[in-house]
Amino acid sequence: MNRDSSAGKENIEVITDERQGLQHQLEVILHELDNPVNWTQEQANSFYEGFCRSRKGLGDRLILKITRIIPIKGGKLLIGVVLNPDTFLPFTLPFNNEKWNVSFALNGEAEQVKEGEIVVTVPMALDIEALQGRNDRERRMRSMVSVKRNSVKQAPSQTQLLEIFGHRLERKLGHRIVEKLSEQLGSLEELSNFVLEEFIQIYEDHIQCQNEELDRQEQELEKKKQHLDQRQSQLEEKESSLNERERQLNEKEQQLDEYESRLHSQFERLRLLPPRSLSERLAEEEESGSELIPWNGQGDIIDVIRGALHTQCDLQYERDVIECFVGALKTNQLIILHGPSGTGKSSLVRGFANIIKGAKSYTIRVQPSWTDKQDIVGFLNPIDYQYISTEFLDALVEARANPTSLYLICLDEMNLSHVEYYFAEFLSAREENPPKITLYSKHFEEMARRMIEPYIVIDENGIESFDEEKWASRPSESEKWKLQNCFQLCHRYPAELDIPDNVRFIGTMNIDHTVKGLSPKIIDRSFFIELRHPQNEDQLMEELEKIGVNQKIFLDIQNDLTVAEMDEEYRQRVKQLNTLLTPLGARLNHRALKHIGYYGRAIPSGMAFDQIVRGKILPRIHVQRDGNTVRAFEQLVEELNSLSPSARTKEKIEEMRNNGRLITYWR
Repeated sequence: MNRDSSAGKENIEVITDERQGLQHQLEVILHELDNPVNWTQEQANSFYEGFCRSRKGLGDRLILKITRIIPIKGGKLLIGVVLNPDTFLPFTLPFNNEKWNVSFALNGEAEQVKEGEIVVTVPMALDIEALQGRNDRERRMRSMVSVKRNSVKQAPSQTQLLEIFGHRLERKLGHRIVEKLSEQLGSLEELSNFVLEEFIQIYEDHIQCQNEELDRQEQELEKKKQHLDQRQSQLEEKESSLNERERQLNEKEQQLDEYESRLHSQFERLRLLPPRSLSERLAEEEESGSELIPWNGQGDIIDVIRGALHTQCDLQYERDVIECFVGALKTNQLIILHGPSGTGKSSLVRGFANIIKGAKSYTIRVQPSWTDKQDIVGFLNPIDYQYISTEFLDALVEARANPTSLYLICLDEMNLSHVEYYFAEFLSAREENPPKITLYSKHFEEMARRMIEPYIVIDENGIESFDEEKWASRPSESEKWKLQNCFQLCHRYPAELDIPDNVRFIGTMNIDHTVKGLSPKIIDRSFFIELRHPQNEDQLMEELEKIGVNQKIFLDIQNDLTVAEMDEEYRQRVKQLNTLLTPLGARLNHRALKHIGYYGRAIPSGMAFDQIVRGKILPRIHVQRDGNTVRAFEQLVEELNSLSPSARTKEKIEEMRNNGRLITYWR
């Protein structure tokens, strides 16, 4: 018993090897000859001799299972799949993973062949020249051989049985059964009908077992259905309870809407910025909720931003520009965009706000006449306690009321006036914790609070509003107007205004004789990004077309646009340059090194150090050209070259070398 089992396993292993043998041989030959559609006559002959005619191959015999018969003029076109004579499974072609099919035409003898039958025929090498110009050339080339018409014969019963067993039973076992029957009984022609009847009976018994198993499974499904019906009944009861809760909530929501409407009327009358209504907040949450792209978790957020700017705003920027912009936003520095007209400086600010969900941008056009901070934040009229605001200040007030939204405030052509005249207090205040600016003396706010205190009521939510009856009782319109101004001072324009964390300041500038230079204080607190016209605009467009992003980006300011700790390696690496920067008057102080450390953490890119050189180090250099400064600059350049700077950085350094009487970043 054990010996028979061992012998059976050995036979199966042999059959398995044979099955793999011819199929593997076919794959090897076709791998060498390439796709048959492109064969030459020499390759067609090589395939015929090496696989079809060779005794190690098909032995000059094709076994075909007829899959389709098509009537044609003067006969029929037969299409058959070529069977592996060892396994009676179809050969698979490696170049398209499809079965190997061969077609041939027959005349009168075609009546004797039917679909599904197996025939044996003799192959011939393809005549490549004869196929030139034929409509069916590609199909005939894929056949890889031709068929001798007078060689087509119906396969013997033994072959038929092998093919049937190969499909119906375990293929290894089927092969062994047919071999044993042939050894014991000789020719199988007389026994074929009996064997087929027995096989059909066995197959029907197998079907009956399958049906019984299906009945059992159907009963189990019926039990599960009953359980689900019971669960559905319970869920319907819970749904009814939830509907009742929803009705109660709707009633409360209606009451809140009425209260909110009364509150908004007061905000409108007092010219205050009202909080967003519940409906506005819900609408914002639902707006394209399923179509937002989260900033966090993106493999390459820089390319996502570039693709969104291109698709949604028709703006094209190189990767380096967006990396610098995002890094400077994360480190909350004053970002200064400079470059020729038409390079998209202001458009970058507006476009970035457009692709970020909930973000807003304000463009403040700087005037040459600006001389102090009142030009940018406004001033207080102490006679009637009215604060005369500006678009810049109102943007800050709005940002304070919407702390989860990003606000980009762009000072357009910021160096038309001396930046330190009107913006110096902001630069200093941004280093405080919390950052705040003084709009007027706190004494006026305290006085305003005392004036309105008798007219203020506080609701259950802690929101202050006017008592309408008391306010209306004032005899003169001027008094009412003054009370409204006082209310604005206390709630909209306080004496000390916090600079919200969700605000980023950007400046754009041109460099020519009509504008003012930047002071060291401004340069020290800024990150500079130079925009240029792309060298290969067509290539850039093609790259961005492939990225294309249609969805807005969801940004969590606290998690996605802040850096918790600095990269100490970058900080120390740059600090070592101070000995070379000192002779050039460009030594990096503690503030600049801190910015650089945070930037190194903000941009995990191999270009971060190169961007720091262009954005924080080179802009500080502005000295007269003499022997000492030239030597110091060349020593700095030599050190930077050892760090493999980019082509853009090398180009900037070369411009500084050739800048006339000065060694300067500014042309």
